[in-house]
Amino acid sequence: MLVSQTGLSYRCFSLLFLPQLVLSNKISDIHYSDLDFYSPSDSPKNNWTVNYGSWLTLPSLDFAAAAYSTDPSPCLEKHKAKLVLRVQVPCDAFRDECWAFIAISRHFIIFSVRGTQTQTQLIVEIIESMTAPKKEFPAGGSVQHYFYESLQAIWNAGFGTKLAELKKAYPKLKVLFTGHSLGGAIASLASAQFAMENNRTIKPKELLLVTFGQPRVGNIEYAKLHRRLVPNSFRIVHRYDLVPHIPYCYERLRRPHKCIPLHAHGPFHHPTEIWYPTEEMNLNNSLFKICDGLPIGEDQNCRQNKKNIKKIFFFLVMHILFISKLAII
Repeated sequence: MLVSQTGLSYRCFSLLFLPQLVLSNKISDIHYSDLDFYSPSDSPKNNWTVNYGSWLTLPSLDFAAAAYSTDPSPCLEKHKAKLVLRVQVPCDAFRDECWAFIAISRHFIIFSVRGTQTQTQLIVEIIESMTAPKKEFPAGGSVQHYFYESLQAIWNAGFGTKLAELKKAYPKLKVLFTGHSLGGAIASLASAQFAMENNRTIKPKELLLVTFGQPRVGNIEYAKLHRRLVPNSFRIVHRYDLVPHIPYCYERLRRPHKCIPLHAHGPFHHPTEIWYPTEEMNLNNSLFKICDGLPIGEDQNCRQNKKNIKKIFFFLVMHILFISKLAII
């Protein structure tokens, strides 16, 4: 068990959205015959370039949750992982901190970043997403200013160098990048930057990205770049979580209202979205859909086409509350 700065106790495997604690399961508006749904015990083989299933997502969830603690060791020990490096660095003008750590287990070299922690940090993220010009990403495309600067604060603390050293020392281990909310956005950028910096020695199949409630990180050029650099990427999305909808993409006016790149300027998700359509979300047994339809990264059969503003607003409140409390039964 972990104890937060507010004195609340946590379990490592805390679901970072936790909608099942507050709402019953209502799925009457979903027509399962129209979509290809799977359960974790029946995950499709060879979808994308790695099998998606609880073997990957449950450890990732623990590692993402551990980033919220000043001492992630208890969560790491659950997976026989050891802490290698941890930092708390200012990542905006208000001195809000980004927390991140590197750990190593029998299966992974782990990079995990904490999500949004304070109301001030959330406000700064939103304002900068709407007003600050995008930053050019070194490998291509452009990305949100706040996310990029946050990554550089962590990278400059020696994280890129340490990851490369560990990968060289343990060449058979895959590098797993993970995070929740803001942490997911930073993890996305970190995975692409690490792939770019080590493209001569590390193959794309050796990298994994698993995020939870990740916002849009960059434009369509970045989305295409990320798909090439880190093809084994999975964005876990709950049906009513607002954060994956922001910053808002440009949508075409006529139905269906799908995201469009608009001259490569607008925000656009990279693949692959794993969409959980029910209010009650449990990674052990809830149905999910692997969203690899068109447009790639913004599959209109999944999150982007299933909006419910009232419920999305409610879950935004849950998202904000639980990133600071992570209240667990």
